[in-house]
Amino acid sequence: MDRRVVALGLIVVLTACSKYSPFPPLPPNDLQPLSNLQSVVRADNVSVTFDAVDGAKDYRIYPVATGGASMGVASKTYRCAGARPAPSLPVDNEPLPPSGAMEAYVSHDVLGYTRTTAEVTLGYVWNGSGAGRIPVYALGDPAVNGDNPCYFMRWDEGRVKKYVTDFSQRQSLIAAGWRDFGIPFYASAPGAAGTVQVLTAVDPTQFGGPMYFVDAPEQAARASLNPTPAFTVLAASAAGTLPLKRVYYHNACGAGHDELVAGEARFQHALRQGNTPVTSLLWTGLTGPTTLAVEALDSGCPFQGHLSPASFAPMTVPGPTTGSSINHQAFLTLDQVRAADPHGEVFVNGQHDGEPRPKAISRSYIQVEPAAVEQLDFHESFSADTGPYSEVAPTGLYATHHFQSARYDVTVISIEDPLFTWGNVLGELWVSYADKAADTNGKFRLTPFQKATMNQSSFMHVTAEVDIVTSGRRYPQILISNLDPPLQLMAPVPPPMNNGVTLIVQTFGIYPGRLDIEVCDHRDWDVNNQCPRYTTDWATDSSTAGNQPPVPLVGELGGVDRRVRFDVWASTQKVYAMLDGQPMACANLATGVPAGPVSVTIGDVLYHSAADLVGPPNTYNFHNKHMQFETRRHFDELGFKSGVPAPSWDETK
Repeated sequence: MDRRVVALGLIVVLTACSKYSPFPPLPPNDLQPLSNLQSVVRADNVSVTFDAVDGAKDYRIYPVATGGASMGVASKTYRCAGARPAPSLPVDNEPLPPSGAMEAYVSHDVLGYTRTTAEVTLGYVWNGSGAGRIPVYALGDPAVNGDNPCYFMRWDEGRVKKYVTDFSQRQSLIAAGWRDFGIPFYASAPGAAGTVQVLTAVDPTQFGGPMYFVDAPEQAARASLNPTPAFTVLAASAAGTLPLKRVYYHNACGAGHDELVAGEARFQHALRQGNTPVTSLLWTGLTGPTTLAVEALDSGCPFQGHLSPASFAPMTVPGPTTGSSINHQAFLTLDQVRAADPHGEVFVNGQHDGEPRPKAISRSYIQVEPAAVEQLDFHESFSADTGPYSEVAPTGLYATHHFQSARYDVTVISIEDPLFTWGNVLGELWVSYADKAADTNGKFRLTPFQKATMNQSSFMHVTAEVDIVTSGRRYPQILISNLDPPLQLMAPVPPPMNNGVTLIVQTFGIYPGRLDIEVCDHRDWDVNNQCPRYTTDWATDSSTAGNQPPVPLVGELGGVDRRVRFDVWASTQKVYAMLDGQPMACANLATGVPAGPVSVTIGDVLYHSAADLVGPPNTYNFHNKHMQFETRRHFDELGFKSGVPAPSWDETK
């Protein structure tokens, strides 16, 4: 699948060596390469995306030695993809989960015609361009019934789609607010030998979206719907092709549709959803030209313990109810894990138990080097320790600590002492802590002493990267305030935030989550005392006049080691927010942060962890098993700049 990278000071690094950056020869590779592998470098980090590989249980990335006769592992530290924190999808006659509204149909009646398993494959297509091929564009319907507004069963595949081959039609649909899902596959050019015609039809009486079919029995059954040609596919498999398969998404709260996918791995993903492997990897802390191996694995990366900047022994503490207790796991450093592993290996984001040590079934190499840092007034790459820190007044507060270094103010609030730590690990800021008794409003805040400037006629731009696995009780935040740090403490009364105005941008809610914009106008904020928010989720936003904006699903960006870039542009009157370079939400502020100097804070929340992550069913499996009573966030590339123009933005959408 082609993936477009929206550049915000990002550099796309291809697998070919740059003529400006000489690299040694690549090691030999006896495995099939991953397809559609793309890498993006920002400062000293590289994120990699790729197509799912048939049979892969996980993916990993690591640096390798080059220039010799055989591949050598330059570091026995691997970063693994892990599993998506997404709910599963029942197939055919399997029961729906409580409050469920979406099903996948394969061998089932679909709007009056009973499909069979043999009819799943429509033909054969390619996942890349070439002679005799044409791109097929997937566009997501903006109508409210084009997705599922009921509870949690929403995925990219759940959006009603139209598949078109005409570029001008694609552009017209995008202009009309349809979401651009890119090029999921390449079809045969019209008139080519050995092809079959794929037809499409819509049944307006059945609250349905487009269906796609080739077989004569279904064509006959849909004849009254006046099917039209969509594109052509090869009738038989050929070198380099993949089977084009369909899954019908039956939506009890909206329109159903046929989802088309190329290849078995993507078919299984669309068919079952759930905790499938994330098809994205991250390597951090680049110091020079580096060759990285990207591998698909036959088994999952092993869970080796709760990785942390500092170590703590396991401990048992009183729980949220009388007589109950919470057993906290050990916090382990990378060196401790390496010393305990029989092979001296560390699997960052290993999530699997009891599986054999993974072996590569597919491999590609990329060659990358650090990129120039964006021109910002303030930038922190967390490539070096931000301390030393000293505890400062106020001290002695309940389950709260306040620290300062030469550059930063840090507070940890409602935490289980001593289970809190932050520090540089692998060129990132790793934060890990537990909330007091697994029953309190745990929080972390880090604020640079350097300030930005809020203005009425221009914007300040704040950017940061962080992993965004989100629920109603754990989530990352950006806070912009006309107050000095610390913005929050357990005391004094009244709380500090009562003295000013603070803008908060955060992901929030159980899967699929949402992006919130809140303004705290001379009032405190807390997990159970949220400030008024601007409605940004289409499912509950009556102001969208029956349409949903073409924005990504927050939940589909989630992964324990998958960082997401936040970009916030704020003036005294407006705020715009992006995730990974894609517009997400904007607001005209009734009350904004006043003009003048402002502090910028990155934060995290862990609230009553004993009650967190129990649903939707089979969604947060890794957290439920290995990180329910603790949390870990990876922050990086914090920066801001004042006096900039508004971002490019289509406010009609």
